[in-house]
Amino acid sequence: MTLDNPPVTPASPTDAPAWLKWAEVLLVTVASVGAGFWLRPEDPLHLGNTFAWPAIAPLLVGLRYGFFAALCSALLVLLVAGWQTQLELSQSYPWGWGAGILACGLIAGEFRDYWNRQLERSRAVNEYSLQRLEEFTRSFYLMKVSHDRLEQQLAGSSGSLREALRRLYAELSQTAVDDFDDEHATLMLGVLTRYGQFQSAAILAVEQGQVAEQPLAALGDFESVSGDDPLIRYALERRTLVSVQTEYRKHLSKLDTELLAVIPLIDSAGTLSAVCAVKAMPFFNFQNRTLRLLAIMAGHMADMISQRQADVVGSSEWQALCFQSRRAALDAERFDLPATLLRLEVAEPDLALLEERMTAMLRGLDVIAVTRSGSSPAVVLLMPLTDELGLAGYLQRLELDIRESTGRVLWEFARKDALLIHQQQEALNWLLQVRTDE
Repeated sequence: MTLDNPPVTPASPTDAPAWLKWAEVLLVTVASVGAGFWLRPEDPLHLGNTFAWPAIAPLLVGLRYGFFAALCSALLVLLVAGWQTQLELSQSYPWGWGAGILACGLIAGEFRDYWNRQLERSRAVNEYSLQRLEEFTRSFYLMKVSHDRLEQQLAGSSGSLREALRRLYAELSQTAVDDFDDEHATLMLGVLTRYGQFQSAAILAVEQGQVAEQPLAALGDFESVSGDDPLIRYALERRTLVSVQTEYRKHLSKLDTELLAVIPLIDSAGTLSAVCAVKAMPFFNFQNRTLRLLAIMAGHMADMISQRQADVVGSSEWQALCFQSRRAALDAERFDLPATLLRLEVAEPDLALLEERMTAMLRGLDVIAVTRSGSSPAVVLLMPLTDELGLAGYLQRLELDIRESTGRVLWEFARKDALLIHQQQEALNWLLQVRTDE
């Protein structure tokens, strides 16, 4: 409803033009009185009868048009009665008869007006309810369209990067990634498709800077692609995700490609092992937010490929922490994603307790490892996607947990050292310092 289009109130079934209303009042009254003069000329007003039949006129008029019309009709009947008594000088004016005529019409008119007001009130409530129902229906369909569009926009996404990466590691860790073959390529393409809703895509191996024409894994009608494709060349040169969104305006005359985007799989050491070439995906997914998420996930996939092939000294937990730290640092440099490294040094008798409590509080992406340096062992924790406020909240929860479980204060037996990761080199230096302290 707007001010330019106000709602139109439908006419009441009893509404009638004014001329018709008063014509009916006059006609009914004249007919009622005239019938008495015609059928009973010796007593046309039924003054001597057991029932005052002229009361029918005000009664009918009152039921039809309400109090005022009934009053007018009754007054007409009373005027005729006064005229009749003047003609017959032997009779006095019948005041009781007149009061009955007047009361009969007015009661019927008031009855009609009362129920007409109730009817109008019910009609107004019904009109308001219908109007609100129409507004609700429009809002519902608008919300449904918006909700469907939002579902499409976030299709396959859990709503957070943390949850997406957690699912990625949960699925890919179920298989041994000792070598990059068709099986692992198919699994990785499936994960990327879940979040990008690819309709036609493939993962192509990269060897000595050249992209293989035949894919390791393909989806849809993707069969092969030329290594001279402009998007693939730009992706290999820049070693970053490229799409027609970013390259179309820069290379309008040179951009002859069937691809929408090319996502390189580059690990934290800078090794390019494969690319994901996308030919078709829904328009609502082809946006910077989705492409950014896919680029981050592709980097983590590349790390999982190279993690077991690299030679890192230390336990498996320490190796995992080092690899994840390098990836977190690279994400901080490229995508400005926060990450934090935390080290808590304790005495050897308290190490098991601290490790147990910190392990119990691990989140989906956190990586923990224990280092020992003579009499100064420590627990090192990597917290991806965690800034200074997140670190403060974690330490507060850890302190409260230890206090509730042991009755001790954390800082009475532990010493803290933390690093908010901004660059890859500072993270590597920090981890190297931890190892050299041993």
